[in-house]
Amino acid sequence: MLTQRLQTHAGIRVDSTSSVIAGCIQARMDCLGINGIDNYLASFDDSINARAEWLALTDLLTVKETRFFRQPEAYECLAQYVDSLLTTGPAPSELSFWSAGCSHGQELYSMAMVVEGVVSRHSPWLQWHGIGSDISFKAVREAQQGIYPDAAMKFIPQPYRDSYMDHKLGGRRKVIESIRARTHFFHSNLLHVNSAPFADFNIIFCQNVLIYFERERQRWIIDQLVDRLRIGGLLILGAGEDVSWLNQSVSRLQWPGVCAYKKTGG
Repeated sequence: MLTQRLQTHAGIRVDSTSSVIAGCIQARMDCLGINGIDNYLASFDDSINARAEWLALTDLLTVKETRFFRQPEAYECLAQYVDSLLTTGPAPSELSFWSAGCSHGQELYSMAMVVEGVVSRHSPWLQWHGIGSDISFKAVREAQQGIYPDAAMKFIPQPYRDSYMDHKLGGRRKVIESIRARTHFFHSNLLHVNSAPFADFNIIFCQNVLIYFERERQRWIIDQLVDRLRIGGLLILGAGEDVSWLNQSVSRLQWPGVCAYKKTGG
């Protein structure tokens, strides 16, 4: 019943096992000092405290497994797209990109490293900025810090690791200031993407997030993302997340292993 109410409240499906769900609920009950599941369920009324508890429970139930350069082919596609954007025809006056469902920030920082690498070669004066959004307040707070364990560095190609990760923290490394200064993170639920104050992007990544939503809602969200792309903009989705989705404003890019679209009109 609680997972059904969560789907109604946040628009997401929870596919975790019953033991994982029970563990998350027990963790919240322990934190609040509540004994008995019925007492916990009774706390979900229309109060401000109940809304805060929905957010806390959502933080625990939404899986936020991610890593730097999680799908290398997607970043190769991104690099070629930005290279072409800067070398074919008039270069843009600035670049903007969005990681929708950014988790702990690795995706947005990976995008930023690729963009900065290409921009620094062709148009070092060009301004760019990146935005990351996620349903989890905790994930957003951690992303804003930009600090990761040394073990996470193995996923970052060495040229990017050497250029964009600070060595000064023992056992951990931090994204360098020049990258963090141009990347910003916000709490946002894709269920309400139509009211999000984000628009006019050159690039949007939305990978492995739509699986939390029902199929019809997935298609609606992708349409909303397309609306927030500039003409000629790049949209990259997770593998298979575009099933039965059609939009006349985009064309599918033939890039091996990547679900990528280019906005052609609208």
